[in-house]
Amino acid sequence: MHKYARSERGVALLTILVMVALATILAAGIAQQQANTAENTAYLMRQNQSLMYAKSAEAFFAELLKDDAENAGQVDHLQENWAKPMPAFPVEDGFVSGTLEDQSGKFNLNSLINNEGAVNENAKKWFEKILVRAGLPAQLSEAVIDWQDEDDETAGSMGAESSYYRGLQNSAVPPNTKFHDVDELKAVRGFENGKDKLIAPYVSALNSRDAKVNINTASPFLLASIDESLDINSVKQALEQKQAKLEYFESVNDLWALSPFSEAAAEKRDAVNDFLGVQSAQFKAKIHVELGGRKRQFSSEMVRKEKTVYVAYRSMKPF
Repeated sequence: MHKYARSERGVALLTILVMVALATILAAGIAQQQANTAENTAYLMRQNQSLMYAKSAEAFFAELLKDDAENAGQVDHLQENWAKPMPAFPVEDGFVSGTLEDQSGKFNLNSLINNEGAVNENAKKWFEKILVRAGLPAQLSEAVIDWQDEDDETAGSMGAESSYYRGLQNSAVPPNTKFHDVDELKAVRGFENGKDKLIAPYVSALNSRDAKVNINTASPFLLASIDESLDINSVKQALEQKQAKLEYFESVNDLWALSPFSEAAAEKRDAVNDFLGVQSAQFKAKIHVELGGRKRQFSSEMVRKEKTVYVAYRSMKPF
């Protein structure tokens, strides 16, 4: 056979092999794309289904809160139905469960500024006691105040306005308005690098600056911070004994009648009296949804006003 003919046959064979290889790669690519599309579609369907179940859990909690408002609205405490965990409810290929956490049983960061835009001195003093008990400098209250007040003047040596934050890399600037979420604390001067977690369990960001702290759902840590002389272990023991007997505070006066709170200094009690109450208005629903072995978490800020309940906002961020 002529050498040119052999050469042409070799080129043709090579061309065929290349075309087959390209076709195989193209087919594999199409198959992978279809698989990815199917997987993405399934993922979105699961997300939508999970959100639907989370909203159903919200509706369940809303009904509990409305029922409580209609039948026992004068006092909120931890023996009530809303405070009990939602049992794991079976759904197709999984289950839904959740709890309601009372945000009114915490110190409201937004109470540091009153409705006229001025610093609430009594709230500031109590917040500083909380900071000290948590192992943080009392002066950090100034940075929290500057984060939400409307002016651009620092509240003290540890205060921080926009000029301070602009000097930092990848830093947010103060919004000069109320806190919407306690998570904002991690961006405030002095609370970086996880220091916000030291007080996060004891503070909230309630819509109303005038919202009161429910002494029936407040932690021993928070109530002990009313007066530096109060021993937290004594406070914890007194509260646990009261709950073990299924008792609760019907008024703020009941708190001052209970030892060791009865031993708190009169001026310390007077300073916080206006911040205390026995009712709750804002709750956080922490909802778990598991579908097909995959777990998702949803948080919903629920506000109860008189006998109505609405969701202020939702988050799909793990808690």
